[in-house]
Amino acid sequence: MASKLLSTLPYEDGFCMPAEYEPQQCVWLMVGGAYTHWHSGGFKIRETQVNIARAIQDTGTKVLIAVPGNLYLEVEYIFSGMDVSIYEMTLDNCWPRDSGAITVKNRKTGEVRGVDFRFNGWGGEHEGAMACWANDNLAARKMLQYTNLDRYKTHFVLEGGSITTDGEGTVITTESCLLNKNRNPGYSRGEIEGFLKNYLGFTNIIWLGAGIDCGQGETDGHVDDVCAFIGPAEVVCCYTEDKTNPFYSVFSSAYKTLCNSFDAKGRKLKVHKLTACKPFYFTKEEAENVLVTQGVGKEPDGKWRNEGDPAVPSYANFLITNGTIVFPIYGLETDVEAVTCIKKIIGDRYKIVPVNAHEIALNGGSIHCFTQQVSK
Repeated sequence: MASKLLSTLPYEDGFCMPAEYEPQQCVWLMVGGAYTHWHSGGFKIRETQVNIARAIQDTGTKVLIAVPGNLYLEVEYIFSGMDVSIYEMTLDNCWPRDSGAITVKNRKTGEVRGVDFRFNGWGGEHEGAMACWANDNLAARKMLQYTNLDRYKTHFVLEGGSITTDGEGTVITTESCLLNKNRNPGYSRGEIEGFLKNYLGFTNIIWLGAGIDCGQGETDGHVDDVCAFIGPAEVVCCYTEDKTNPFYSVFSSAYKTLCNSFDAKGRKLKVHKLTACKPFYFTKEEAENVLVTQGVGKEPDGKWRNEGDPAVPSYANFLITNGTIVFPIYGLETDVEAVTCIKKIIGDRYKIVPVNAHEIALNGGSIHCFTQQVSK
Protein backbone atom coordinates (compact mmCIF):
# COMPACT_ATOMS: atom_id res chain seq x y z
CA MET A 1 0.00 0.00 0.00
CA ALA A 2 1.18 3.51 -0.78
CA SER A 3 -0.14 4.88 2.52
CA LYS A 4 2.07 3.84 5.43
CA LEU A 5 0.49 3.51 8.89
CA LEU A 6 2.52 5.52 11.39
CA SER A 7 2.93 4.78 15.11
CA THR A 8 3.99 8.29 16.17
CA LEU A 9 1.94 11.44 16.84
CA PRO A 10 1.60 14.27 14.28
CA TYR A 11 2.44 17.04 16.76
CA GLU A 12 5.59 15.26 17.92
CA ASP A 13 6.59 14.82 14.27
CA GLY A 14 6.14 18.56 13.60
CA PHE A 15 2.80 18.33 11.76
CA CYS A 16 -0.28 20.53 12.16
CA MET A 17 -3.52 21.05 10.28
CA PRO A 18 -3.23 23.92 7.74
CA ALA A 19 -5.90 26.56 7.33
CA GLU A 20 -8.42 26.08 4.55
CA TYR A 21 -7.19 29.25 2.85
CA GLU A 22 -3.74 27.71 2.35
CA PRO A 23 -2.78 25.94 -0.93
CA GLN A 24 -4.59 22.69 -1.74
CA GLN A 25 -3.78 19.73 -3.98
CA CYS A 26 -7.36 18.64 -4.52
CA VAL A 27 -10.84 18.42 -3.01
CA TRP A 28 -12.83 15.25 -2.38
CA LEU A 29 -16.53 14.74 -3.03
CA MET A 30 -18.52 11.59 -2.22
CA VAL A 31 -21.55 10.30 -4.09
CA GLY A 32 -23.34 8.08 -1.58
CA GLY A 33 -25.26 5.01 -2.59
CA ALA A 34 -28.27 5.39 -0.28
CA TYR A 35 -31.01 6.85 -2.48
CA THR A 36 -33.40 6.78 0.47
CA HIS A 37 -31.42 9.49 2.28
CA TRP A 38 -32.41 12.06 -0.34
CA HIS A 39 -35.72 13.09 -1.81
CA SER A 40 -36.65 12.30 -5.40
CA GLY A 41 -34.18 9.44 -5.68
CA GLY A 42 -31.12 11.59 -5.08
CA PHE A 43 -31.02 13.02 -8.59
CA LYS A 44 -31.29 16.62 -7.43
CA ILE A 45 -28.50 16.25 -4.89
CA ARG A 46 -26.19 14.84 -7.55
CA GLU A 47 -26.96 17.84 -9.74
CA THR A 48 -25.83 20.00 -6.80
CA GLN A 49 -22.62 17.99 -6.55
CA VAL A 50 -21.89 18.54 -10.23
CA ASN A 51 -22.27 22.29 -9.72
CA ILE A 52 -19.94 22.21 -6.72
CA ALA A 53 -17.37 20.17 -8.65
CA ARG A 54 -17.51 22.61 -11.55
CA ALA A 55 -16.98 25.58 -9.22
CA ILE A 56 -13.98 23.86 -7.60
CA GLN A 57 -12.52 22.83 -10.93
CA ASP A 58 -12.77 26.38 -12.24
CA THR A 59 -10.35 27.45 -9.48
CA GLY A 60 -7.74 25.07 -10.84
CA THR A 61 -8.20 22.65 -7.94
CA LYS A 62 -8.37 18.96 -8.85
CA VAL A 63 -11.62 17.18 -7.94
CA LEU A 64 -11.61 13.59 -6.66
CA ILE A 65 -14.90 11.69 -6.36
CA ALA A 66 -15.52 8.60 -4.23
CA VAL A 67 -18.45 6.46 -5.36
CA PRO A 68 -19.87 2.99 -4.59
CA GLY A 69 -19.48 0.47 -7.39
CA ASN A 70 -23.19 0.35 -8.22
CA LEU A 71 -23.13 4.07 -9.06
CA TYR A 72 -19.78 4.18 -10.83
CA LEU A 73 -21.12 4.37 -14.37
CA GLU A 74 -23.81 6.87 -13.39
CA VAL A 75 -21.24 9.16 -11.78
CA GLU A 76 -18.93 8.79 -14.77
CA TYR A 77 -21.86 9.87 -16.94
CA ILE A 78 -23.10 12.84 -14.90
CA PHE A 79 -19.57 14.21 -14.49
CA SER A 80 -18.68 13.63 -18.15
CA GLY A 81 -16.92 16.53 -19.78
CA MET A 82 -15.25 17.44 -16.48
CA ASP A 83 -11.65 16.66 -15.51
CA VAL A 84 -12.42 14.67 -12.36
CA SER A 85 -10.89 11.49 -10.97
CA ILE A 86 -13.40 8.85 -9.85
CA TYR A 87 -12.51 6.20 -7.25
CA GLU A 88 -14.64 3.25 -6.29
CA MET A 89 -15.34 3.22 -2.54
CA THR A 90 -17.98 1.44 -0.48
CA LEU A 91 -19.90 4.16 1.37
CA ASP A 92 -22.83 4.52 3.74
CA ASN A 93 -23.27 8.22 3.00
CA CYS A 94 -21.64 11.16 1.25
CA TRP A 95 -20.16 13.63 3.76
CA PRO A 96 -16.35 13.65 3.26
CA ARG A 97 -15.87 16.59 5.63
CA ASP A 98 -16.88 14.36 8.52
CA SER A 99 -15.93 10.82 7.55
CA GLY A 100 -12.92 11.70 5.41
CA ALA A 101 -9.25 12.11 6.23
CA ILE A 102 -7.91 15.40 7.60
CA THR A 103 -4.51 16.36 6.22
CA VAL A 104 -1.66 17.77 8.30
CA LYS A 105 1.54 19.43 7.15
CA ASN A 106 5.12 19.78 8.37
CA ARG A 107 5.98 23.47 7.98
CA LYS A 108 9.72 22.80 7.82
CA THR A 109 9.78 20.00 5.25
CA GLY A 110 6.53 20.68 3.39
CA GLU A 111 5.47 17.03 3.74
CA VAL A 112 1.73 16.32 3.95
CA ARG A 113 0.24 13.38 5.83
CA GLY A 114 -3.29 12.40 6.86
CA VAL A 115 -5.12 11.69 10.10
CA ASP A 116 -7.68 8.89 10.19
CA PHE A 117 -10.10 9.78 12.97
CA ARG A 118 -12.83 7.41 14.07
CA PHE A 119 -16.28 8.16 12.64
CA ASN A 120 -19.43 6.96 14.43
CA GLY A 121 -22.28 8.43 12.37
CA TRP A 122 -22.52 11.69 14.36
CA GLY A 123 -23.11 10.10 17.72
CA GLY A 124 -23.26 6.34 17.39
CA GLU A 125 -26.02 4.52 19.23
CA HIS A 126 -26.63 7.49 21.51
CA GLU A 127 -28.79 9.87 19.47
CA GLY A 128 -26.60 9.49 16.37
CA ALA A 129 -27.85 10.34 12.89
CA MET A 130 -27.25 6.84 11.48
CA ALA A 131 -27.17 3.27 12.73
CA CYS A 132 -24.80 2.14 9.95
CA TRP A 133 -21.41 3.81 9.62
CA ALA A 134 -18.83 1.02 9.35
CA ASN A 135 -18.11 1.73 5.68
CA ASP A 136 -17.77 5.47 6.24
CA ASN A 137 -15.37 4.77 9.10
CA LEU A 138 -13.03 3.21 6.51
CA ALA A 139 -13.29 6.14 4.09
CA ALA A 140 -10.38 8.13 5.52
CA ARG A 141 -7.83 5.34 5.15
CA LYS A 142 -9.01 4.67 1.59
CA MET A 143 -8.73 8.35 0.67
CA LEU A 144 -5.16 8.44 1.99
CA GLN A 145 -4.24 5.32 0.04
CA TYR A 146 -5.60 6.84 -3.17
CA THR A 147 -3.65 10.06 -2.58
CA ASN A 148 -0.46 8.25 -1.41
CA LEU A 149 -0.31 9.99 1.98
CA ASP A 150 1.04 8.33 5.12
CA ARG A 151 -1.57 7.83 7.82
CA TYR A 152 -1.92 8.49 11.53
CA LYS A 153 -4.72 6.41 13.08
CA THR A 154 -6.58 7.30 16.28
CA HIS A 155 -9.62 5.90 18.10
CA PHE A 156 -10.67 9.48 18.89
CA VAL A 157 -13.99 10.46 17.25
CA LEU A 158 -13.81 13.73 15.32
CA GLU A 159 -15.68 15.17 12.33
CA GLY A 160 -14.06 17.84 10.19
CA GLY A 161 -17.18 19.99 10.36
CA SER A 162 -16.71 20.36 14.10
CA ILE A 163 -13.51 22.43 13.77
CA THR A 164 -12.18 25.48 11.96
CA THR A 165 -8.50 26.46 12.18
CA ASP A 166 -6.12 29.26 11.24
CA GLY A 167 -3.28 26.81 10.54
CA GLU A 168 -1.22 28.52 13.23
CA GLY A 169 -2.29 26.49 16.25
CA THR A 170 -5.74 27.93 16.90
CA VAL A 171 -9.00 26.02 16.52
CA ILE A 172 -12.61 27.01 17.11
CA THR A 173 -15.07 24.28 18.10
CA THR A 174 -18.26 23.74 20.11
CA GLU A 175 -18.90 22.17 23.49
CA SER A 176 -22.18 20.73 22.27
CA CYS A 177 -20.33 18.49 19.81
CA LEU A 178 -16.84 17.72 21.08
CA LEU A 179 -17.83 17.41 24.73
CA ASN A 180 -20.92 15.36 23.89
CA LYS A 181 -21.03 11.95 25.58
CA ASN A 182 -21.93 10.37 22.23
CA ARG A 183 -18.49 11.13 20.76
CA ASN A 184 -15.72 10.39 23.26
CA PRO A 185 -17.30 9.36 26.57
CA GLY A 186 -15.03 9.16 29.57
CA TYR A 187 -12.63 11.88 28.42
CA SER A 188 -12.40 15.22 30.19
CA ARG A 189 -12.21 18.58 28.41
CA GLY A 190 -8.47 18.64 29.08
CA GLU A 191 -7.96 15.17 27.62
CA ILE A 192 -9.95 16.10 24.52
CA GLU A 193 -7.81 19.23 24.13
CA GLY A 194 -4.79 16.92 24.36
CA PHE A 195 -6.06 14.85 21.43
CA LEU A 196 -6.61 18.02 19.38
CA LYS A 197 -3.02 19.09 20.09
CA ASN A 198 -1.40 15.70 19.46
CA TYR A 199 -3.20 14.91 16.21
CA LEU A 200 -3.84 18.32 14.62
CA GLY A 201 -1.33 20.62 16.31
CA PHE A 202 -3.87 22.86 18.07
CA THR A 203 -2.34 24.64 21.05
CA ASN A 204 -5.15 27.17 21.50
CA ILE A 205 -8.76 25.95 21.64
CA ILE A 206 -11.61 28.47 21.50
CA TRP A 207 -14.80 26.86 22.81
CA LEU A 208 -18.21 28.06 21.64
CA GLY A 209 -21.29 26.83 23.44
CA ALA A 210 -23.30 25.26 20.62
CA GLY A 211 -24.10 25.16 16.93
CA ILE A 212 -27.46 25.31 15.19
CA ASP A 213 -28.10 21.61 14.47
CA CYS A 214 -28.40 20.20 17.97
CA GLY A 215 -31.62 18.22 17.59
CA GLN A 216 -31.84 14.46 17.89
CA GLY A 217 -30.15 12.77 14.94
CA GLU A 218 -28.17 15.85 13.88
CA THR A 219 -24.48 16.79 14.22
CA ASP A 220 -24.83 18.20 17.75
CA GLY A 221 -23.69 21.63 16.67
CA HIS A 222 -20.89 21.65 14.11
CA VAL A 223 -18.94 24.88 14.13
CA ASP A 224 -18.92 25.22 10.33
CA ASP A 225 -22.56 26.33 10.52
CA VAL A 226 -21.57 29.19 12.83
CA CYS A 227 -18.18 30.62 11.86
CA ALA A 228 -15.05 30.15 9.78
CA PHE A 229 -11.48 31.43 9.65
CA ILE A 230 -10.81 33.50 6.52
CA GLY A 231 -7.31 34.66 7.46
CA PRO A 232 -4.86 34.79 10.37
CA ALA A 233 -6.73 36.07 13.45
CA GLU A 234 -9.76 36.80 11.23
CA VAL A 235 -13.16 35.09 11.40
CA VAL A 236 -16.64 35.44 9.93
CA CYS A 237 -19.52 34.62 12.26
CA CYS A 238 -23.19 34.32 11.38
CA TYR A 239 -25.19 37.05 13.06
CA THR A 240 -28.70 38.45 13.15
CA GLU A 241 -30.55 41.15 15.04
CA ASP A 242 -33.82 39.30 14.43
CA LYS A 243 -34.80 37.78 17.78
CA THR A 244 -37.43 35.60 16.08
CA ASN A 245 -34.68 33.72 14.26
CA PRO A 246 -34.45 30.33 16.04
CA PHE A 247 -30.66 30.64 16.19
CA TYR A 248 -30.46 34.22 17.38
CA SER A 249 -29.03 33.28 20.77
CA VAL A 250 -26.53 30.79 19.28
CA PHE A 251 -25.09 33.37 16.90
CA SER A 252 -25.15 36.17 19.47
CA SER A 253 -23.29 34.06 22.02
CA ALA A 254 -20.73 32.85 19.46
CA TYR A 255 -20.08 36.38 18.23
CA LYS A 256 -19.54 37.66 21.75
CA THR A 257 -17.16 34.81 22.60
CA LEU A 258 -15.13 35.28 19.43
CA CYS A 259 -14.85 39.04 19.93
CA ASN A 260 -13.23 38.35 23.29
CA SER A 261 -10.88 35.62 22.05
CA PHE A 262 -7.21 35.57 21.10
CA ASP A 263 -5.31 33.26 18.77
CA ALA A 264 -2.28 31.10 19.59
CA LYS A 265 0.02 34.03 18.83
CA GLY A 266 -1.77 36.33 21.24
CA ARG A 267 -3.62 38.36 18.61
CA LYS A 268 -7.19 39.39 19.32
CA LEU A 269 -9.56 37.98 16.70
CA LYS A 270 -11.06 40.29 14.10
CA VAL A 271 -14.67 39.11 13.84
CA HIS A 272 -16.96 39.98 10.93
CA LYS A 273 -20.74 39.67 11.09
CA LEU A 274 -22.01 37.43 8.29
CA THR A 275 -25.67 37.45 7.32
CA ALA A 276 -27.68 34.72 9.03
CA CYS A 277 -29.71 32.58 6.66
CA LYS A 278 -33.49 32.72 6.75
CA PRO A 279 -34.71 29.34 8.04
CA PHE A 280 -36.60 27.05 5.66
CA TYR A 281 -38.35 23.71 5.95
CA PHE A 282 -39.22 20.55 4.04
CA THR A 283 -42.12 21.05 1.68
CA LYS A 284 -44.86 18.45 1.44
CA GLU A 285 -43.50 17.27 -1.91
CA GLU A 286 -39.91 16.98 -0.65
CA ALA A 287 -40.94 15.09 2.48
CA GLU A 288 -43.22 12.67 0.67
CA ASN A 289 -40.49 11.83 -1.83
CA VAL A 290 -38.01 10.72 0.83
CA LEU A 291 -38.43 6.97 1.02
CA VAL A 292 -38.40 4.88 4.18
CA THR A 293 -34.93 3.70 5.12
CA GLN A 294 -33.26 1.44 7.65
CA GLY A 295 -30.83 2.86 10.17
CA VAL A 296 -31.54 6.57 9.72
CA GLY A 297 -33.73 8.67 11.96
CA LYS A 298 -35.86 7.51 14.85
CA GLU A 299 -39.30 6.87 13.37
CA PRO A 300 -40.38 3.22 13.90
CA ASP A 301 -41.68 2.83 10.35
CA GLY A 302 -38.45 4.13 8.79
CA LYS A 303 -40.06 7.30 7.44
CA TRP A 304 -37.62 9.90 8.72
CA ARG A 305 -38.62 13.16 6.99
CA ASN A 306 -41.91 15.02 7.32
CA GLU A 307 -43.40 18.23 5.97
CA GLY A 308 -42.21 21.12 8.10
CA ASP A 309 -38.99 19.47 9.28
CA PRO A 310 -36.21 22.09 9.40
CA ALA A 311 -33.34 22.33 6.96
CA VAL A 312 -29.91 23.41 8.22
CA PRO A 313 -28.74 26.27 5.98
CA SER A 314 -25.78 28.49 6.84
CA TYR A 315 -23.79 31.03 4.85
CA ALA A 316 -20.71 30.22 6.96
CA ASN A 317 -20.70 26.68 5.57
CA PHE A 318 -18.55 27.57 2.55
CA LEU A 319 -15.43 26.02 1.06
CA ILE A 320 -12.25 28.02 0.53
CA THR A 321 -10.04 26.52 -2.16
CA ASN A 322 -7.03 28.12 -3.84
CA GLY A 323 -8.23 31.71 -3.88
CA THR A 324 -11.96 31.06 -4.28
CA ILE A 325 -14.84 30.80 -1.83
CA VAL A 326 -17.50 28.39 -3.07
CA PHE A 327 -20.37 30.09 -1.30
CA PRO A 328 -23.74 28.49 -0.49
CA ILE A 329 -27.04 30.09 -1.43
CA TYR A 330 -30.45 28.52 -0.95
CA GLY A 331 -32.98 30.27 -3.18
CA LEU A 332 -33.97 32.54 -0.29
CA GLU A 333 -34.53 36.26 0.10
CA THR A 334 -31.43 36.47 2.32
CA ASP A 335 -29.13 35.18 -0.46
CA VAL A 336 -28.43 38.54 -2.09
CA GLU A 337 -27.68 40.17 1.25
CA ALA A 338 -25.34 37.32 2.20
CA VAL A 339 -23.38 37.44 -1.07
CA THR A 340 -23.07 41.21 -0.78
CA CYS A 341 -21.95 40.82 2.83
CA ILE A 342 -19.22 38.24 2.15
CA LYS A 343 -17.91 40.26 -0.81
CA LYS A 344 -17.66 43.35 1.37
CA ILE A 345 -15.80 41.39 4.05
CA ILE A 346 -13.44 39.65 1.62
CA GLY A 347 -12.72 42.51 -0.78
CA ASP A 348 -10.42 41.33 -3.54
CA ARG A 349 -8.71 38.59 -1.52
CA TYR A 350 -10.94 35.79 -2.80
CA LYS A 351 -13.24 35.21 -5.72
CA ILE A 352 -16.80 34.48 -4.57
CA VAL A 353 -18.67 31.76 -6.51
CA PRO A 354 -22.25 31.17 -5.28
CA VAL A 355 -23.66 27.65 -5.66
CA ASN A 356 -27.20 26.66 -4.69
CA ALA A 357 -27.01 24.29 -1.71
CA HIS A 358 -30.72 24.01 -0.95
CA GLU A 359 -30.69 20.24 -1.44
CA ILE A 360 -27.76 19.68 0.93
CA ALA A 361 -29.34 21.80 3.67
CA LEU A 362 -32.42 19.57 3.63
CA ASN A 363 -30.22 16.82 5.04
CA GLY A 364 -28.42 18.95 7.58
CA GLY A 365 -25.39 20.48 5.88
CA SER A 366 -24.01 22.61 3.10
CA ILE A 367 -21.03 22.99 0.78
CA HIS A 368 -18.33 22.73 3.44
CA CYS A 369 -19.87 19.51 4.74
CA PHE A 370 -19.98 18.04 1.25
CA THR A 371 -16.25 18.58 0.55
CA GLN A 372 -12.85 17.80 2.09
CA GLN A 373 -9.61 19.37 0.91
CA VAL A 374 -6.17 17.79 0.65
CA SER A 375 -3.43 20.22 1.61
CA LYS A 376 -0.51 20.98 -0.68
